[in-house]
Amino acid sequence: MNTRSDTRAGNDALRSAAVNYATLARIFSAPAFLLLVATVVAPVFAVVLISFTDYRLGRMTLNVVGLGNYTRLLSDPFFWGALRNSAIYTAIVVPISVFGALYLAVLLDARRRSRRFYEIVFFLPVTSTLTAMSIVWSYLLNGHIGPLAHLLAGLGLPPVDFFADGTLALIGLSIIGVWHLIGFNLILFLAGLTVISSELKEASALDGMDGFWDRLRYLTWPLLAPTTIVIFVLSCIQAFQVFDTVAVLTNGGPYGATEMLLHKINTDTFTALKAGYGSALTVVYLVLIGTFSLLQVWLGNRKAHF
Repeated sequence: MNTRSDTRAGNDALRSAAVNYATLARIFSAPAFLLLVATVVAPVFAVVLISFTDYRLGRMTLNVVGLGNYTRLLSDPFFWGALRNSAIYTAIVVPISVFGALYLAVLLDARRRSRRFYEIVFFLPVTSTLTAMSIVWSYLLNGHIGPLAHLLAGLGLPPVDFFADGTLALIGLSIIGVWHLIGFNLILFLAGLTVISSELKEASALDGMDGFWDRLRYLTWPLLAPTTIVIFVLSCIQAFQVFDTVAVLTNGGPYGATEMLLHKINTDTFTALKAGYGSALTVVYLVLIGTFSLLQVWLGNRKAHF
């Protein structure tokens, strides 16, 4: 009987201690939770509510329009143009930056002496201010005074001005996007390559897999599948968030050829002062970003066996 009483007393003490620890955990995490609610959850909730109104910045009154902003959005050709441009930009930037970074990472992983130097060189664009570097790129890709213009003139070719030509402006922005993103993806791939042991590489070489492309296809890339999924989704999110280069170089032009979704949100909300309609655009944008995040989780669970 004494043994059972002591056991029950010990269990009660453990339960009481667990309750006390849980209470302390809630108390200590409360400031971070409240900060998260105040800075993330509450603004998103406010944006969703405003999207159902006709509110304009600076106006003291508003009217509830229900789904009016979303109905207008579906029939807005400028919205569909911005969404199409964002999708094309993402389709260009993401594959090149992901697979280019994978190729460079495999090459750098085999180097020993100069590896750190190349890592710094490729990572520098990530640390640079994209707004300032956009001005540099506007000079480099200028069809009249930039190095590209002099190169084409020396070859006897006509000048090409990327940001003045509606058919090339999006390609010019994509070049800057790849340049800015490939270094970040490279570092993530190099981190993933550290998981692949040298024994696996030696075993694959003994099995006859000594070619660069064979090792990349049958050994390196399959083992980097989880890393590739994360990098792919993060690259999609960052590509959809393009704003700086558009605002500095093209302002959505020429003739809407480079109008992106995030830039349109900024223009409609803060330039045209149509906060209600801009909030509806923001909700659509958040849904797209959330879809990318859910895609990452779903693909990550499918590749969990790696």
